[in-house]
Amino acid sequence: MIARVSGKLLQRKNDSVVINLYGLGLRIESAPRIIAQLPAAGEEVTLYTHLHVRENELTLFGFNLEEEMHLFSLLITVSGIGPKTALQILEALDPGSFALAVLQGDVTSLTQAKGIGKKGAERIILELKDKVAKSEFAAEAEFLARPDQFAASSAVKDAVNALVVLGYSAKESETAIKSLSVTEDDDVESLLRKALRKLSKW
Repeated sequence: MIARVSGKLLQRKNDSVVINLYGLGLRIESAPRIIAQLPAAGEEVTLYTHLHVRENELTLFGFNLEEEMHLFSLLITVSGIGPKTALQILEALDPGSFALAVLQGDVTSLTQAKGIGKKGAERIILELKDKVAKSEFAAEAEFLARPDQFAASSAVKDAVNALVVLGYSAKESETAIKSLSVTEDDDVESLLRKALRKLSKW
């Protein structure tokens, strides 16, 4: 299994990129939303990947975040959901929003994805609800479900700023804090410790 690819970005298209890996050009497919977040051609890039094996074809799918890769792997276990449809779901919903929709039984949000109708959304909820509840991106769903509580917390904002000062990007810092189970007893120091432990595993 090819879990991650790093190299120079040679080419960007709407649905795929080509990355130079020691002189070998790897074509990696992804969702347009994910590709849009990548740097310009010629820059170094790292993607989390999933190698999809079919009888007469090997296809590599790439993602900016490990959570996106895990969600993709989870989606293709659902009956009737193939890689292309899974990418359509990732195009419409980030992992946190997807987890929130599944946990709340929100059919409407899931049908935002191209190719997903009401029955398909209901099947996704039925087959993945328990798995999503145990997944790492379920914590982000909890964050999205309670935005006012988190937005009002100065400790959360200060912890994000502290991570940026330590050299992490704003996106990495926010993602790390969002992934935590934050309580009213948490202060900046405790949030920072939790976030650093989380980041060390990424």
